[in-house]
Amino acid sequence: MVVSAPANTENMDNETELLLAIGREQSQKAYAELFRLLTPRIKGFLIRQGRQADESDNIVQDAMLSVWQKAHSFRPELSSARTWVFAIVRNRMIDLQRMAVREAKGKDRIKTLSAAPDVSNGGVEGDSVRSRLEAMLSVLPAEHAQVLVMSYLEGKSHREISTETGLPLGTVKSRIRLGFHKLQEIAA
Repeated sequence: MVVSAPANTENMDNETELLLAIGREQSQKAYAELFRLLTPRIKGFLIRQGRQADESDNIVQDAMLSVWQKAHSFRPELSSARTWVFAIVRNRMIDLQRMAVREAKGKDRIKTLSAAPDVSNGGVEGDSVRSRLEAMLSVLPAEHAQVLVMSYLEGKSHREISTETGLPLGTVKSRIRLGFHKLQEIAA
């Protein structure tokens, strides 16, 4: 990702000072000012990358939360504040793309495991598939079945599941992975 140099280098120096203040002092005032300066630029970048407005808002929020949490690791001798923040934004975009690919693959696997036919036959085959899937899920521990249903059938992201269940994100991912492996064993 290439970020063009800002027209106003005074802002750039100000951004660096703000980011350092956030890292040193957890300054909420500095964070609010950095947020005000950078979020329009980040949103513009995301829109130019083809992201929808609501998705851009989510990426901005996630990225700026990471800025708050990781500001202590910023090193001005290695990059400008803006470059550092945009690297976080870029990484978040990559994470979302990878997650979308994993979800698509997971949904394909669930279809394969449940032997879901492509064409409905008056609902009879659909009921059979649903029954088989429910039977397979009933064998799993409840905590694994719950996150699998939320992820693959309800289409929720790992982050959404974490928020709704109150589980740490790593726990959600582990339960999905373990539950899916058990479903593969059952289907084999």
